[in-house]
Amino acid sequence: MDFAISLSITVVLGLFATYQAALTGAISRERGGMEASIISPLGSLAIIAVLLAWIAVDEGETKLPFPFDSAWAVAAAVAITWLALWLAVRGLPPWYATTGFSAGLGLALTPRLIGDLGLALYFSATTFGGCLGALGFDHTGAFGAARRAVSVSRVGGLALVGVGLVLVRAA
Repeated sequence: MDFAISLSITVVLGLFATYQAALTGAISRERGGMEASIISPLGSLAIIAVLLAWIAVDEGETKLPFPFDSAWAVAAAVAITWLALWLAVRGLPPWYATTGFSAGLGLALTPRLIGDLGLALYFSATTFGGCLGALGFDHTGAFGAARRAVSVSRVGGLALVGVGLVLVRAA
């Protein structure tokens, strides 16, 4: 994959991680922390199950051991995971089910992105994306969180994280 594309995707994964944290906080305020910590991984599993099904359909099988080596077992895992997620978010706004999606995508993409960027640059880019997203979510009070206005010092902090990203890239 092209370096610039890998770096951009990694920054976006950082943004998505902030989305996940903000949405998990919203679920926690409505249902409680333990419940939110269950819903979020169910969303991740739902995405991973779909990606695993994609592999099984595309290649006819996965390289996982029995029973996940067959497309039928993977299809059952997809159905069970999505049913569990649907049951867990009943009564909440439907988009709350997406809280773990970014982690599922991150788990699927991270091995490739680390291979393209290296571990230090990968984490620098996700940190920058996460800080950028947090600044925006704080400013807007996303998902019912307390509003914290963007300030010169907060933008300066983000800029320093960006400088760190550039320094890690230059090293």
